[in-house]
Amino acid sequence: MEERKTQNCENPHNATYTEILKNKKIERTRSKNQKKNIIFLKYIDGLKKQQFKQAGITLVALVVTVIVLLILAGVTISLALGSNGVMDKAQYASNTWANATKDETLMYTEIDENIEELSDSNSIVIIDSNGKKIKMANIAYYYGHNVSYNNQIFQLFYVDTTGKYSNGKPGVWIQLNEYKSGIKLSDHYETTGISDLNSILWQINPELKEKYGEIISSKEEANQQNNIKAVAYLTNPENWNSTYVAEGDTDKGVYAIGGVSAEMYCDSYNQAREKTNTDVDFFDIKVFNANDTYGYLYKPYLESAAKKVEDFGSVTDYSKYEIKITTNKSIYRPENKKWPWIASPSAVSPEYVCFMDGRIGALNNKITTHGGSTVHGVRPAVFLPSKIEINLIN
Repeated sequence: MEERKTQNCENPHNATYTEILKNKKIERTRSKNQKKNIIFLKYIDGLKKQQFKQAGITLVALVVTVIVLLILAGVTISLALGSNGVMDKAQYASNTWANATKDETLMYTEIDENIEELSDSNSIVIIDSNGKKIKMANIAYYYGHNVSYNNQIFQLFYVDTTGKYSNGKPGVWIQLNEYKSGIKLSDHYETTGISDLNSILWQINPELKEKYGEIISSKEEANQQNNIKAVAYLTNPENWNSTYVAEGDTDKGVYAIGGVSAEMYCDSYNQAREKTNTDVDFFDIKVFNANDTYGYLYKPYLESAAKKVEDFGSVTDYSKYEIKITTNKSIYRPENKKWPWIASPSAVSPEYVCFMDGRIGALNNKITTHGGSTVHGVRPAVFLPSKIEINLIN
């Protein structure tokens, strides 16, 4: 009995039905698992193939993209730098603009020159030391330059293209470059010409004539103001022509006077200031009836000076208002305290006449003052007609 059991256990053919079913189930399970494994392995293999296929597509796309970019870059560079490309067209446009601007500048320059030629139709011709005609627009650069006239040396003082100081007749004012001392205006009071409203006194003091001409020309007013009588002496050509106007040839000079006016002095100075240095205020001369006196006050003035009328005073700090060009400095700031009279009355007092001490005609000294540190004199000026060609010698 024991032998039979042993044999049944060792021989599968002798297995029971239950064991057989169990073994078949195991086999089926193994088979299913193998199939699953095979399917899974095929799935994994498919994924790998798909990934490989996708990776290949991405690489191809990248290569194509690079090729397209290179083509576009080549086209762009060709359009930009190639013949008749963007750069060439830009350069052409730039050159065209530059040439047009140059042509426009030349055109405007020519127009300006034509306009200036028309404005210079008054025939004022001034030649510089190099023999070149000076344009009127630049004439203030030459104020203070020497002029040889009547065997004497004068300085170019003011070019009057409109005839403001000569009854509408254009001309040139030159001023003697020497200071003539020993003139005491109190010894030369005269009323000659004051009643004549066309006299040179009124021509070179046009604002005075406009505001107070009729009043001052009356005998009573003229006799009350000694400064008016002194200015009449300075502006009477009979006192100066024989010495300073070329004799026997009226074409070489119209008349001479003892000094320029305050108005002309301001115009000349401001023109020179505009050409040389614009960082300082210009001078402004105005005529007033101040202190019962008809005459000129000016600005700017010293802060310590009393105001006479509005912001105009009688004294100015000339050290702040110095023309920088050496050649014309002396016509505005006489040196060595040689202070010539100006042919304009002061409104400070009926005894005051403007004089040039570098403060654009200081008004704080009486016409009777003479001697000491205040030495007065004249710098005669000659009015030349426009038809004279003037040659500068420096």
